[in-house]
Amino acid sequence: MKIKFLLTALTLAFAAYPALAEITPAEATSPEYLRNHGHSNSIVEMVQMTKAGANGEEYVTVDNAKHANDNKFVKFVRKIFIYFDPALDDGSFMRHDSKPNPHVDDL
Repeated sequence: MKIKFLLTALTLAFAAYPALAEITPAEATSPEYLRNHGHSNSIVEMVQMTKAGANGEEYVTVDNAKHANDNKFVKFVRKIFIYFDPALDDGSFMRHDSKPNPHVDDL
């Protein structure tokens, strides 16, 4: 009986051992982990934006941080270029309030 109990205890101990090797969601979504596993910088930035949005925090992208201290004229000209070139980021990607009803801002 003691041998069966000992073997059962050892089996349960070894069965639970791989669970200790898992990583947490915070580690799996960290920028270093994502870059080391072959994800691009754009994916890393999108994951960080999603995490910040889920936590209700403000996230400033690298491109928008460069233009944070521009004067009003430069910001105005940049907005004109953003209007005509859809490839430029205006800071609204993945940063908008979800509304239950359709609105003209959804277009």
